Amino acid sequence: MTTESAAQGAIQQDYRDELHAEILEDLRVGEFGYKYRILDGVVMPPYITPSRYALSRSLDIRSDDVVCTSYPKSGTNWISNVILRLQHGGGVPEGKTLRDSMHWVASSYLYPRTKEDLDKAPSPRLFSSHMPYHMALGGDPRERPCRYVYVARNPKDVVVSYFHFEAGQSWSGHYSGSWSHWLQMFVDGKLQRGDWFHHVLSWWRRAEADNVHFVKYEDLTNDFHDELKRLARFLDVDLTDELAASIAEQTQFRTMKGDTFSDLHDAGELGHFYRKGVVGSWKERFTVHQSEWFDEIYRTRMSGTGLDFVFE
Repeated sequence: MTTESAAQGAIQQDYRDELHAEILEDLRVGEFGYKYRILDGVVMPPYITPSRYALSRSLDIRSDDVVCTSYPKSGTNWISNVILRLQHGGGVPEGKTLRDSMHWVASSYLYPRTKEDLDKAPSPRLFSSHMPYHMALGGDPRERPCRYVYVARNPKDVVVSYFHFEAGQSWSGHYSGSWSHWLQMFVDGKLQRGDWFHHVLSWWRRAEADNVHFVKYEDLTNDFHDELKRLARFLDVDLTDELAASIAEQTQFRTMKGDTFSDLHDAGELGHFYRKGVVGSWKERFTVHQSEWFDEIYRTRMSGTGLDFVFE
């Protein structure tokens, strides 16, 4: 068994501090058991370890590498699936799943590949990341030859989806707080991956760079074909009508949720990525008061940035 195969097989077990956290003394526990560590001043999951993060920053970048980046629960796996199929003429790598077709370098848990594995990986390589701009994979994107695709989703849907994803999970310390407590942590930037506003705006401010492509989840949902054309142009892929139709069909939410290539069934405890995928699902959790309170914070934090989102 190769190093990569062994690493991929190991993911079938659930997250455990002693196996995946690297430096246990770095771990912190907040209210309701919420577990995290701090890297470069940002709240991170325990499995984003110092050595893995250092590897992600120093990685030898190739000109045809593509890095898919987002705040969690914003559509990274969806856009990664789309990009992978653009890279492979509508198909997928034979004998592989979405999980083992992309590389998440900073994680010691979900995709624990060595530097040697990454160096040997065939081009074009596809990377997944949840880092803000100053922590980007490969170092400063302005100095790297690869392409970065950043997908952003409206924060109300993000925080609800993230709550369902994190509550009670081992890597979050089996967090047991209420929805209102979770929402306050999100606003305060205390969730794993830090402040949503800073994260999204850090990439938005570089969206005009030649090697950065910024896309909104809601635009992908409402006008997939136009967004697919924009993405294909960015990646220098010749998008025929036949290829576009094939990718649109294979990357629909209902298809990915039931497809063994896309459903991340091989990701162990983390394999519950797809829940609803619709715009406006935040209404199931937000009270009227919480919605109005959050809207005011949103208006203040986003004022003058030129970035806005559709919420329903």
